[in-house]
Amino acid sequence: MNRSRITSAAATVALLGGLATTQLATAADAFAYDSGAELNVGLTSGILYDKNSGKVMGDGIGGNFGNHGPEATKATVTVTAVKNVTFTGKPKVDKGTVKSWSAKKVVIVADLAADGDALENMDLPATLSGKKQTLRAVIKGDKPDPDTSNNSLTRTYSVDATKPKPTDKPSDKPSEKPSEKPSEKPSEKPSDNASDANTPAPAGGSDKGNGSDDGNLAETGSSSNTPLLVGGAGALVVIGGAAVFLAKRKKAGQN
Repeated sequence: MNRSRITSAAATVALLGGLATTQLATAADAFAYDSGAELNVGLTSGILYDKNSGKVMGDGIGGNFGNHGPEATKATVTVTAVKNVTFTGKPKVDKGTVKSWSAKKVVIVADLAADGDALENMDLPATLSGKKQTLRAVIKGDKPDPDTSNNSLTRTYSVDATKPKPTDKPSDKPSEKPSEKPSEKPSEKPSDNASDANTPAPAGGSDKGNGSDDGNLAETGSSSNTPLLVGGAGALVVIGGAAVFLAKRKKAGQN
């Protein structure tokens, strides 16, 4: 009988002990969240961009970070362009300082108060390329963070940022080839040469003279004055003959 009571008492103590252990563990978890920092970081889920240039519209790719823990902390936020993203300018932040930035990495340092009610914003000027883009954001503080699951985020965007190809390509070859040879050859020679070759030169012409003999022949050739010259010569012969006859007759009469 006594043994039974002792056994029951031992079981009860063991059960209570287990409950006590569970309660202590729960209290420890609650205590852990009552100290340190609760940091988180985020990136926008959508991007507006210029299709022709790939430039992100507005102030750039949006993001945020904050601290919901009970203690203030100095946090460092690092954003890395993993794929097809290029940072093109100095980021803008609500609170903190841009420690450094390059085409592939941005580092921001900020003093975050405890139990922050609002997240701090950051804007990252950038350009996109390709059909998928990947960014990774990480936040770290100088106080312990019991829950690190929201201290980092990798965001992949499915934005088709390939540059459009021109719809019309200039033709490499002209549509019509110029004729290599003239379609028609001149059928006649220039008029000056044709007249010289086919038309006799007028009397006394000097444009195409070949020598002094030809020039004289041309001057003494037949013309409209030739009958007059022949007639004149015949009259002189008749007159001359009559004069000779009369002279001889007169002389004979005297003798």
